[in-house]
Amino acid sequence: AGLLRSNERIVPALHARNPNLSDTRTLKPAFNPQNQRKKLANQLHLLNSRKTRILIPFLAFLIYFLFQNTKDSKEIFNKMSKTDRVLLAKDVQPVHYHLHLTPDLKAFTFHGDLLVDVQVKKSTNTLTIHSFKITVNSVHFSAEHFERIKATSISYNEEAETATFTFDKQLPEGRGQLDVDFDGILNDKMKGFYRSKYVLNGEERIMATTQFEPTAARQAFPCWDEPAIKAMFTVTLTYPESLVGLSNMDPVETNSKDGLKTVKFAPSPIMSTYLLAFVIGEFDFVEGKTKDNVRVRIYTPVGRKEHGTFALDVAVKTLEFFGEYYGIPYPLPKLDQVAIADFAAGAMENWGLVTYRETALLIDPKNSGVSSRARVAYVVAHELAHQWFGNLVTMEWWKELWLNEGFATFVGTQAVDQLFPEWKVWTQFVSDYVNTAQNLDALENSHPIEVEVSNSAQIEEIFDAISYNKGASVIRMCCDQIGETAFRKGLNIYLKRFQYSNAVTTDLWKALGEASGYDVQGFMSSYTQETGYPLLTVESTSNPSQFKISQRRFIAEGKKFDPNQKWWISIPVKTSTGKVDKYDFKEKESTVTFNNVEGSEWIKINAEQSGFFRVRYSSDLSSKLTSPINNLSLGPVDRIGIQGDAFALSLAGFAPLSDALNLARAYNNETEYPVWKDLAGNLAKFSAVWKEEPNYPQVQKFLVDVFASVGKRLGWDDKEGELDLDKLLRVLAISQLGNNGHQETIDEAKRRFKNKVSVPADLRGTIYKLVVVNGGQEEYDQVLEVYRTAEMHEEKLRALHGLGSTVHPELFKKHQEFILSSKEVRAQDFFSALFPMTSTPTGRSESWRWLREKWTDVLALLGDSAGLIDRTISYTINGFTSEERAAEVEEFFTKHPVPSAERTIKQSVEAIRTQARWLKENRESVAKWLDQHYPA
Repeated sequence: AGLLRSNERIVPALHARNPNLSDTRTLKPAFNPQNQRKKLANQLHLLNSRKTRILIPFLAFLIYFLFQNTKDSKEIFNKMSKTDRVLLAKDVQPVHYHLHLTPDLKAFTFHGDLLVDVQVKKSTNTLTIHSFKITVNSVHFSAEHFERIKATSISYNEEAETATFTFDKQLPEGRGQLDVDFDGILNDKMKGFYRSKYVLNGEERIMATTQFEPTAARQAFPCWDEPAIKAMFTVTLTYPESLVGLSNMDPVETNSKDGLKTVKFAPSPIMSTYLLAFVIGEFDFVEGKTKDNVRVRIYTPVGRKEHGTFALDVAVKTLEFFGEYYGIPYPLPKLDQVAIADFAAGAMENWGLVTYRETALLIDPKNSGVSSRARVAYVVAHELAHQWFGNLVTMEWWKELWLNEGFATFVGTQAVDQLFPEWKVWTQFVSDYVNTAQNLDALENSHPIEVEVSNSAQIEEIFDAISYNKGASVIRMCCDQIGETAFRKGLNIYLKRFQYSNAVTTDLWKALGEASGYDVQGFMSSYTQETGYPLLTVESTSNPSQFKISQRRFIAEGKKFDPNQKWWISIPVKTSTGKVDKYDFKEKESTVTFNNVEGSEWIKINAEQSGFFRVRYSSDLSSKLTSPINNLSLGPVDRIGIQGDAFALSLAGFAPLSDALNLARAYNNETEYPVWKDLAGNLAKFSAVWKEEPNYPQVQKFLVDVFASVGKRLGWDDKEGELDLDKLLRVLAISQLGNNGHQETIDEAKRRFKNKVSVPADLRGTIYKLVVVNGGQEEYDQVLEVYRTAEMHEEKLRALHGLGSTVHPELFKKHQEFILSSKEVRAQDFFSALFPMTSTPTGRSESWRWLREKWTDVLALLGDSAGLIDRTISYTINGFTSEERAAEVEEFFTKHPVPSAERTIKQSVEAIRTQARWLKENRESVAKWLDQHYPA
């Protein structure tokens, strides 16, 4: 879980009808979250009564069936694609898990007792459920009017991650209970039920925590670990009484004995296994409440509670915003958010107990910068968006992962925009999400947003920029197409219709269609079901109001595409008058008449970059856009879009790179940080590919020229009343100047570091890097000391990135050993430590050699954390620019396959070959351009 944007919702509640039940109609029970919270608060003391213990299984069973019969229709193609999924049999289904876990924080093991209220739908004598790296000691089944029986055999299938229990009698249809006694390992791989190290008062200590998404609940207890198999959970934890224990719900009963505390938590709502969570450790916390009286806490390391105040303020306001936006109050009585020392992802949206990396939750009021506050604000908003999109309504299968992540990315940005409008996050959205999604989706080895997956490795692969960024981008496009009011109303319909249940993509399209009267499914289906996106070619004709338009798939390789593939494209057209008109385009090629363009100095296709496509103009049309870029008469989002398309077209071979470089010079009057950031990213890619060329010093002269004026304007020091984005722009300019050999910038960085001049937090990482790159052993050791003594993890990461930038062979080798073998660098930070080491051609080659040599050790460090392995591979190899390197990568990973990174490896190899072709095709023309403008 983890990245940005949002809109609004209103609407009447509609009953759900299931067309698969002929004429049978099922009304959803009315649900009032506020009333639920009151009842929980007033009646928790009843949970221990004998009557309640009898009633809870019955009520859970009743609620289960009420909610399970409310699923709306699924399209035929969704039903047909399910045949390849590795799913459990439906003979026996869980209704309510009663889970008691006792971890041993010294032996790193845990014992579990599990009692599951089940519904036997079909009599059977075997039961297969998910269980992985768990030792099942015994299994019993009991039911009313049926003797308690013990499983006669317990077998495991490690490949399928299941355990099968065989009984000598048939389990009778109806309600029953499954009783499982088991043991497990409290692992150190940041997956399942795992241990995390932290330091308190100079002493290393252990906490226990969980990460179950997507398929790791089965590593903590035997279960039905599929998102569509929802149930209630009552968790009990036994742990040392000096520690704090947390779960999705609040405690309702606590007992202490022999130094151990046993805490029982209230029953959860019906939810999927991957949303269950528990944490045991030492924490301080800060607390607040929403207008609806939901208690919100931020749990921090001991002694650092003030580092949780920023996230608390964001969380309270965001929870209130989403409750109003979705038209549905947050349904639980509390929301806890916890900083975890070792955490593979950015954060995880467990219902009522959200877990985070420290850098995604904690802010030091004195030492954290704008970039850190922006990250925390966004990640908190993203995870809280999931409390509705993902938790209240859950995707039916991982094929619809994007319904969780795309929406949380979209509405998370909306929340941040509401809280911090000065950050202009919607402008940054185009750079951070639209463009990054298009870069990945331009590869032949991309995948559709809705992609069928069948097993754990395939599921892990799709937590990528397609599910998150493309998902969010096409949602933004949909919202723009049907309008904010209809979009918000449709989301409310969708959430109320499928609350406490599961949904597929077409369910969302239907709800939005009902709210808007628009054919949302027809408009959106090609963007979610097809790989790639369109390139729109626009050419002028003899009639100034008519334009020849054609579409084809945009592929970075340029030449290959399916001639029959097409999209329904809504084309927003802006003119110099400021007016925007929209035109539907469904043909492969046609002549289209645009209104209000006669007399306009220029036209901008895809106004505000609202559509998910790229634009290629005829030369006469593109040349007219340089002036409005330079004089800023085009808005910042359009200025981002034009240069982004220009560099992408160059990469794909549709235009010479020199055209994009000329365009970059037109941005010399640019004032907006998001535009500069996106331009810097495109120029950095050009710079990286040209680093081994003999004319690379000329490339550096060009880049210094581009950023010199903005660097001079902003200087080194923050100014009173300065905008946050100008602070970030200062860091960007100084970084670009220093990285490209601007001696005045390098000297000032060294001076400030040597004299310990107070430096804004956002600028420290750049200074550490420039000092290490342009220094020796002394400077390396000084930055290493910063890493070792820093309290805040964000400061450690700044120092770690600087250390990895060394260009001295002996220090480089020392740093390799430090990040792999010293035990001072957490596994979660390994790829971050490795990435700066690949910033030079020599460093990249040496890092790749070293990674292959140490591959076994790297895998042992990272375990089976797909995200960490994935990024380690891509960060190491993506900068290569030769066919020889591409073949070398293919050969290595053929011999050392990584199933969870298979698609990433293919994408990286394709990117290497694309960059090699880009360099070859443009080498001569770029050399001439550099000689003309920046002679050696």
